[in-house]
Amino acid sequence: MSTSQERSAAASFVERHGLWSEEQFEAAKKAEKLIEEQGLEVVRLSFPDQHGILRGKQVMAGDAAGALRNGCTITTTLLAKDTSHRSVFQVFTPGGGFGMAQMQGGADFVMIPDPATFRVLPWAPKTGWVLCDNYFTNGKPVPFCTRARYRDALGRLTKLGFSYFAGLEVEFQLFKIVDPKLSPDTLTWQPEAPAVEHTTLGFQ
Repeated sequence: MSTSQERSAAASFVERHGLWSEEQFEAAKKAEKLIEEQGLEVVRLSFPDQHGILRGKQVMAGDAAGALRNGCTITTTLLAKDTSHRSVFQVFTPGGGFGMAQMQGGADFVMIPDPATFRVLPWAPKTGWVLCDNYFTNGKPVPFCTRARYRDALGRLTKLGFSYFAGLEVEFQLFKIVDPKLSPDTLTWQPEAPAVEHTTLGFQ
């Protein structure tokens, strides 16, 4: 193996495929320092799926530096689910239900953290969190990566002279679980939803 090939083999996934900016490399160093200074124990790697549901994995803090630069593999079947978490594409057919060889047979893709999004979670002790972009194992972007599609949309808006502004409206209904439906006969492929009741009348 030549010296250049050895360097290429030793380079991280991010470096080999040119996935980060200089600012992101600096943010990664700051994230690693924060993990050490605050004595974090785990780091959550998450990506928002097509429905806005966060999916991902949790790694030990000692493995976080490697996960930042080399990503973390996760199954492509997570891109084939509906909001009830059931696979709605035929992932074990040719093309994985998407007409794409990379999606076939529940193959893996790679979550690459964006270190600029790293946070220490205030509600989870000793836990860090970072958002990820999705790439296939050959370094090509996953076309269903919501963060990438959002950036593309913002780029097109910017060229047209627009910007994006959003706010959060919080609405919820609080329920009390009456029966969690955890008996053996309910734990099927399509389990029953827990039985619940209201805690208030729901109006004022």
